[in-house]
Amino acid sequence: MPLQLYTLLTFLFLTFCVSAETLVTKKYDQQWLNLYRYDSKNISAVTNDSFFFHPEGRHSPDKEFLEAIKVLKEDPKKRCQFPARTLYLNQLGLISEEIKNCPKYEYFKRKVKLENVWLVFASYYVNNPSSAFGHTLFKLQGVGNDNDLLEYGVNFAAQMTTQNPLLYALFGLTGGFKGNFSLLPYFIKITEYNDSETRDLWEYKLNLTESEKKMFLAHLWEMDQARFDYYYLTENCSYHLLLFLDAIRPELNFKERMSYFVLPGETLSLVNQIPNFVSDIKVRPSQFKKTQARHLALSKNARLGLKGKKDNLSEEDQAHLLDFKIDLMDLEKGKLLFKRDPSALKEKRSLQGARAKLSNVDTEEIVVKESTSPHFIHPSRYLSAGYEKQTFSRKGPDVEFNRLLLTYRFSFHEYMDPQIGAPPWSQLMLGKVEGAYDEERKCLELKKFTLFKTEANQENWANTGALSWGLEVGARNHPNTIAYDLGPYMRSLVGVNWRVNKGILRLTLPVTIDYSRPDSFGDELKIQGKALAQWMTSPFEILRLNLALGAHWGNFQAAGHPLRYVSLATQIDLTKRFSLKTEGELLDKDTFVTSSLLFYF
Repeated sequence: MPLQLYTLLTFLFLTFCVSAETLVTKKYDQQWLNLYRYDSKNISAVTNDSFFFHPEGRHSPDKEFLEAIKVLKEDPKKRCQFPARTLYLNQLGLISEEIKNCPKYEYFKRKVKLENVWLVFASYYVNNPSSAFGHTLFKLQGVGNDNDLLEYGVNFAAQMTTQNPLLYALFGLTGGFKGNFSLLPYFIKITEYNDSETRDLWEYKLNLTESEKKMFLAHLWEMDQARFDYYYLTENCSYHLLLFLDAIRPELNFKERMSYFVLPGETLSLVNQIPNFVSDIKVRPSQFKKTQARHLALSKNARLGLKGKKDNLSEEDQAHLLDFKIDLMDLEKGKLLFKRDPSALKEKRSLQGARAKLSNVDTEEIVVKESTSPHFIHPSRYLSAGYEKQTFSRKGPDVEFNRLLLTYRFSFHEYMDPQIGAPPWSQLMLGKVEGAYDEERKCLELKKFTLFKTEANQENWANTGALSWGLEVGARNHPNTIAYDLGPYMRSLVGVNWRVNKGILRLTLPVTIDYSRPDSFGDELKIQGKALAQWMTSPFEILRLNLALGAHWGNFQAAGHPLRYVSLATQIDLTKRFSLKTEGELLDKDTFVTSSLLFYF
C-alpha cells in the first residue's frame, strides 16, 4: 500500500473515532448530570468511587458517560446494579439492552409496588437542636394501599459517629458526617416523630408520571450505593431530596432555585410553587396535639369525671373521656406499648374494651387547619434598613446616639416574624449581622453579630405552666454602657410560660455576660440579669406584639439597686415580603428606640 494512501486512511480512521466520541459525549443532557449529582464544575457530590464506572468519573462526566455506555452494553449485572443509568441510555437509544434477570431489583419493586410518592415534613422540634428546623423525607404509597403503617419511607440522614452535642454540632456544620439514603418502614418514622417527639407529619402528594415513577425507583436503587458529605445547614435532607426530584424531572431545576441555606420549610415552599406538582396535602397530627385537642374538647362534666368528682356521666361524655384517656396513654406510655410491655398493653386493652361498649358514639376526628401548613412559612432571610435613637441619663458628653441601621439575617425564624407555618412561639436564628452609622461621630460600626439564638416555650396537653428556656451567643457593643466596646457575649434564660388566646404569657430570668474593654465603671466582665413578665401575641395575622415589664440589675450600673425595665416591640406586615418593625426600651431613665423596614427573601 502506498505510504500516502496508508497515511490518508489512518487520518480518516482517527478523525472518525474522535468525531464519534465527540458526538456521543454531546448526547447527554442535564438529567444525566443530575443522576450523578454533578455540580456546575462537573464534580459529583457522591464521594465513593464504587458509584462510578470510570476511575476519573467523579470529576469527568464525559469519560463517565462513555464508560457507562460500554459497561452497560456488555455487563447485565451492572444493568441490574444501575437501572436508572440503563433506563436513561435506553431512552437516548444508545443501548438496546434491557434490565433483565435481576432478582434483587425485581423483589425491591414488588415490595414497594409504587403508586404515589409523597414528600413528608416532620414539623419543628425545638427541644432538640438537630430537629429544630424540621425534617423531610419521602413516603412511598403502594398500589391500592391507604394504610400508612404498611408504607415505606425514604430517608436521607447523617451517619452519626458521636453522641457528644458539641462534636455533633461541629461535624454537622463542617461535613464531618457521611450522609446516605435509606429505605425503611414508614411506621418507624411515625413512631419516632409523630408519637415520641410530638411532631406533626405534613404529607404532600407529588404528581409524577408513570415513567417518572419508574425512574424514581431505579434511581432510589442506585442511591442506596451512594455516600455524601453531610452538612447540617446546606447539603442536608431537604437539599438531597430536592436534587433527587431534579434527577427524576430536570425541568424542576430546584438546584438553581434553592437558597444557600436549605431549610425544610423552604423546601415545601419551592415544591408548592411548581404548578400542579402537588396534587394533595394531608396532615397527621402528633400524639401530643391529638391529646391536647381531646382534652380541650371535653365538656365540663367530663372534666369533673376525669378528676373523679362526678360519677353519673352521659354516654357521650363517657365516650369522649375514654377517647382522651386512650390518646393520653399513647402519649405517655407510647414507648412501652411499642415494646409490647404486658402491663401497658393490659391497661390500654381495658380502656379500648370500655370504649367499644359505647360504639354508638363516634370518635371525633382531630382536624388541623391547612392554613397553618409549613409551606406557608416566611422566607428565612431578611435585609432591613432603619433608624435608631439612644439616650442616657448619665452625665458626660456621650449621652445621645443617632444611628442609621443596616441588618442582614441569614436564617431562620424569630418571634416577630410572621407566625404562619413557623414553630409556634419559639425562635431559632443562625447568623445575624447588624451594622450602624453614627451620624454625629461619622463612624461606621459593627453593632452586633449574633452567631445563634434559640428559645423554646414548651407546652403541655393540660395547658398549664410549662418550661421556657433560651440561649444566645455572639459579639456586640454593650447596649447599656458606652457605645463602642465590641466584645463576645452570651445570654441564657429560664422561666415558665402559659399559652393564652393568640399568644403566650411567660415569666423569665434572663442573664447576660459580656466581655469587652473597660468602660467608665472599670468592668471588663459585664453581668446583667432581669426578672421579666412578658406577653407576646399576634391578634391579627399581619401583626405581632411583644411587651416585657420587670427589673434589671447589672454590675456596670451606678445605682446599687435594680432598675425598672420596660420594652415594647411591634411588627406589621405591609406585604408578603415587606414588614415594618419598631422597638422601644426603657431602662430607668435611659431610652432606646428603633424603627426598621424589613425585606424578606
